[in-house]
Amino acid sequence: MSAFETILLTTDFSRLSVRAVEPALSIADRFGSKIVVLYVVEDRLPPFVDEYTGISMEEILQAHSERARREMARFIERSLPGRDDVESLVVAGMPSSEVVRVAAERSVGLIVMATHGRGFVSHALFGSTAERVLRRAPCPVLTVRADG
Repeated sequence: MSAFETILLTTDFSRLSVRAVEPALSIADRFGSKIVVLYVVEDRLPPFVDEYTGISMEEILQAHSERARREMARFIERSLPGRDDVESLVVAGMPSSEVVRVAAERSVGLIVMATHGRGFVSHALFGSTAERVLRRAPCPVLTVRADG
């Protein structure tokens, strides 16, 4: 059994996040790993969104999840075509927490994720999902700079 039996590849479906696919595939091919592609639907909506839109938060999150599943199918078809070692997963929550949770529950050997390399002010105010994952991950994390 390989230490990298399962690789968790995160995506936000952006063209920049696709940069993490090639390193994940290279490692998966080298170690015979299964790839789990994860998208996290952020469930933190602005307060009172339902009052302003007339749509419940549950309906908004459900619609986002359905759209994410369709986009996930397209992402896998475009970026990981013809592979039978790929599983897709769409979950709701805070992205960094869900990446860490899924990695632990699935006994993931490696997390591969693109980092957007935000500027200093954005990083100082909000931090980064990649940084939060790096601090809490139960396994090694490979970050791929998406803007490099």
